[in-house]
Amino acid sequence: MASSKREQVLRCARELFEREGFHATGVDRILEKAGVAKMTLYNNFGSKDQLIVEVLNQSSEIMINRMKEHALAASSDSYEQILAIFRALGDSYQDPEFCGCMFQAAVAEFPDHDSAPAQAALAHHRRLTEIFLELCTKASLKNPDELSRKLALLSSGASCVARQTKARTPADDALCIAEILLERAST
Repeated sequence: MASSKREQVLRCARELFEREGFHATGVDRILEKAGVAKMTLYNNFGSKDQLIVEVLNQSSEIMINRMKEHALAASSDSYEQILAIFRALGDSYQDPEFCGCMFQAAVAEFPDHDSAPAQAALAHHRRLTEIFLELCTKASLKNPDELSRKLALLSSGASCVARQTKARTPADDALCIAEILLERAST
């Protein structure tokens, strides 16, 4: 499949998975939206589960890169960059296309911890934790390993609640909690 067709399948699948869920979105629906043949999809992705994993990995890369961009654009100070990530989350929750956290949805729909989609969701959480660890370490905050895990948990929890409330309030609340955690870690 040409690279553009592959990207088209990934984009269409991501949009459908975000709106309708992984199990509720059939392969035929993805094929119709992407305008490709079934054999083309299977020759390039192998299975629907592998397509889901590739969508999750690509979505993780996009999200992590956006977080880094927001952090760097906000400040050169690592402490402030951490807070900028929570502000950026709030902005994303206000996007009319926001459907919640795709990674939490994957874990809910694929409860077997060893399934490829669940493992891809876990890998995303590890990447998220690594971003916070890098920033906490640069900011010379106490116990950066523990703090980075708490910040990753906090951002994931905010995304979960934002999916339910369709509001930016969870990010604003998470920002307040993050400020408390950072203040405690800097003294």
